[in-house]
Amino acid sequence: MMTKTNRMIWWGLVVAWCALIYYFTESPLFTGEQTAQWIRRFLEYVGIHTNHPVSDGLFSWNLIVRKCAHMTVFGMFAFFAWKATASYRVAWLLTLFCAMFDEWHQSFQPKRKALFSDVIIDMIGATIVIGATIVLWMVWKANKRA
Repeated sequence: MMTKTNRMIWWGLVVAWCALIYYFTESPLFTGEQTAQWIRRFLEYVGIHTNHPVSDGLFSWNLIVRKCAHMTVFGMFAFFAWKATASYRVAWLLTLFCAMFDEWHQSFQPKRKALFSDVIIDMIGATIVIGATIVLWMVWKANKRA
């Protein structure tokens, strides 16, 4: 059983993570153009220059990195929400609300657009993390009984 203090810590993490997501959406540092520049710099750093065939797929790399970031960020949010609420369903629904709010907020930001596909990707991340948490919880409980 989780203490009230522990639950408040988890709620604090939920709120802090929401603020971080809001910052990512608000900041011009996390636009598609910016992440493409970061990826280009990284490729050049590891010796793959912009005229190399691998860097021709910069759009693909940028898309993969950005969508994996969505899944990771919202997967973590779902985990924090589960710990705060002690309910997988509530955590999933809270994550859905946050993902939809994030896209709505993003629609007002310059050089950004709201995409329903991003909400789906966010929820895939949340579902993976919640599903993995359920499986790990069941394994832990089975090992504890044995």
